[in-house]
Amino acid sequence: MLIKEGDFNRNERWVLLGMLLLLLCALFVNLGIYPLYLEEPRRGLIALEMMFQDNLWVPTQTGDLYYRKPPFYNWLIILSYQIFGGYSEFATRLVSVLSALVTGVVIYRFFKFRLGKRLAVYAALSYVACVDILFYFSMIGEIDLFYALVTFLVFVSIYHFGKLEQYWPLFLFAYLLTAIGFLTKGLTSLPFLVISLLVFFLYEKKFKVLFSIQHIVSILVFFAVLTGYFYIYSLHEDPSGWYTTLFSESADKAVGGGFSALLKHIALFPLTTMANLLPVTLFIPVLFIKKVRVILMSNRLMVFLMLLFVANFVVYWFSAEAKSRYLYPLFPLIIAIVLYGIQKTDAIWLRKYAKVITVFLVSVATLTFPAMLFVKELEVVDHLLFIAIGLELLVVLLWWLYLKKGIEAYMIILGVLLVLRLGYSFTVPVTRQKTTGAAEDKALGLRIAETTKGEPLYRLGDVRMSLTIVYYLEAEREAILYQTDELKDGYYFVYTDDLPETGYSLIEEFHYHNEPIYLIRMYINE
Repeated sequence: MLIKEGDFNRNERWVLLGMLLLLLCALFVNLGIYPLYLEEPRRGLIALEMMFQDNLWVPTQTGDLYYRKPPFYNWLIILSYQIFGGYSEFATRLVSVLSALVTGVVIYRFFKFRLGKRLAVYAALSYVACVDILFYFSMIGEIDLFYALVTFLVFVSIYHFGKLEQYWPLFLFAYLLTAIGFLTKGLTSLPFLVISLLVFFLYEKKFKVLFSIQHIVSILVFFAVLTGYFYIYSLHEDPSGWYTTLFSESADKAVGGGFSALLKHIALFPLTTMANLLPVTLFIPVLFIKKVRVILMSNRLMVFLMLLFVANFVVYWFSAEAKSRYLYPLFPLIIAIVLYGIQKTDAIWLRKYAKVITVFLVSVATLTFPAMLFVKELEVVDHLLFIAIGLELLVVLLWWLYLKKGIEAYMIILGVLLVLRLGYSFTVPVTRQKTTGAAEDKALGLRIAETTKGEPLYRLGDVRMSLTIVYYLEAEREAILYQTDELKDGYYFVYTDDLPETGYSLIEEFHYHNEPIYLIRMYINE
């Protein structure tokens, strides 16, 4: 068998310990050295402004009310800032990395007593090793991995307490977690909850439980939590903007782009999802083995996981603007199904196929690290030769474990991905720190903060600029970059058309989306 039954032997346990250490190193090495970019500065900026205004209820962006995402994730970033005593990149990203690791622990705990320790460990590692998570989202301070954790816990609560017929904790946990999900990402939490409850109780033929007092009370608790937040918000600002924004965002994701965009999405979305599910995707062909399908269909947990995956997947498959990262909560479901299928077949072709895949991946890794020495973009990485040698030795170790110690092919495949991620962590963050546009924006933001510290600084009119600049500017000044329509003494960001005729000096010029922006110093009363 490609994946054996039973517990790990002594050699395998040592390898697993090494892989866990390798995973932690890969996730945390150089996590905080490169500037915030893409959506990261927005998450950090909203957290900063809630702190500066001493108001945890009203999220703002450069002082303007922000409605696109409720603030729960920003609260976690604030907690991280307070723990680490500053507004660092590491603190901004920590919540995302910990979310991936905690999800792995939950996956392990959930499947350990249902599928055995071996499959539980592989399922947990496979989730964290999904290429989109391992090489991208675990490196940025974004919402998706935390949201995936919360939503997967909803699935776990429904199944665990449902099988025990403990309906009070089932509904209360499911609805409280959904409330957290709502306060993290909005309305997308509701379809996950409703579909999952329907799938479970229809499959268990207990539909009447959905009309129980436990369910009704839990619904009331859910609305009480949301009502409580929006009531507190209403004490500070008008909450009507939330209603229109949250509903319009959901509608845009469903029908945005028109019919042609929907057709394109229907064709490409499954392919994108499978690409992001690597390495598990490599073994999806096992599901086409008749014997495996029979075994899967005879296991009620596997059938439930498949129904849960398909029912939730369809919603996003037919939503034109949906991204595959929205499916992260579903990844553990399909991972468990594929791994269980692998374990339950002894097909000779699968063993040969796995050997080819393993040898190919280890060979790629063998060639990758020496090749790093000839990549021009990596010349900025200090001690690159020693990094390449160290990583190459890890690959040699994988060869030895596979060819001489008989470690399972799937474990070696996971090991290859972790070594590659460690190499990525040693190199790519350094290039981002030194050579990217985000690095330039950070340097500009800090320079402007130093120039203007202790002085008034505003955006004149509707000036828009890189949020990376704004994040470092506000973090260094510990002040919000508000908008104004009136010129007084102080510093201003202005567009060309808004430059005054006299009474100012030009401090800095830069561009955003090819639009020149000027930092000027006004001398109205001097």
